[in-house]
This record gives sequence, C-alpha cells and structure tokens, in this order.
Amino acid sequence: MRPASIVMFERLFLASLVLSLVGVIIGFDGMVDQLASEPGTAELGLGGGFLAGAMAVGFAISLLLWFYIAHKASNVAKWILIVLAAFGLISLPAMLTGPWDATVLLGLASYALEIAALIYLFRDDAKAWFRGEWGTNPATFD
Repeated sequence: MRPASIVMFERLFLASLVLSLVGVIIGFDGMVDQLASEPGTAELGLGGGFLAGAMAVGFAISLLLWFYIAHKASNVAKWILIVLAAFGLISLPAMLTGPWDATVLLGLASYALEIAALIYLFRDDAKAWFRGEWGTNPATFD
C-alpha cells in the first residue's frame, strides 16, 4: 500500500495532465498557426505533425516520471519533475499577458494542480516512501 501523500500526488498530477491535454486539443489549431507564423519554423517546414509529436513526447515524459514517482519511489524522478515544473512556470508571465481564453484558463488550472501535486511529495509519509522506509513502522505515520 502506498502512502496517502503519494496517492494524492498521483490524483492531482494525472488531473493536471488531463487538463493540459484538453487545453492542447482545444488550442491546437492556434498553436499550429502560431508555429507557422514564426519565420524560422516556417522555413524548416515544421507544422502540425511536428507539434503533435513534440506534445506526445512531452506527455510521455510526464507519464514516465509519474510512474517512477508514484509506483517506483524514484527520488531522481521526483527532482526531475520539480525542475521541469519550475521551467514550466517560467512561461507563466507570458501566458498571463496574452488573451485570456479557455486554453489559458486550462493551463493555469493545470499548473495549479501540478504544483499542488508536487507539494504532496514533501510530506513526511512521502519522504519515507522515497527513502524506502514506507511500511516498516506503521505507527510512525499515524
């Protein structure tokens, strides 16, 4: 049995991925148009296929990190996810200055859920999970 903090991390993180996926689906055409309007990418011929592939790789990495954190207790995966989330937050000011539409709102909700999920990784029962001590002394976690 996994600790409650890890289960909550899993629920919040997967919810953030679902919201992010919905945002990508809703805003895909706009992202393709924006990609096509960039001179460098237009010259390279990068379009919707490239964007879909890049998004798929990003989601695959997120799911891989989720699996290693929530099911394999990988401390390395935890810190990789934290660093990636920090890099993702760098784009937050640019997101806030643009037009507020459904994709922006979904993106903000996704970020909020992801940050909430990451907070659960620093609770005592989660720390014990990552140290490999979960289940050795149940009274410790009451």
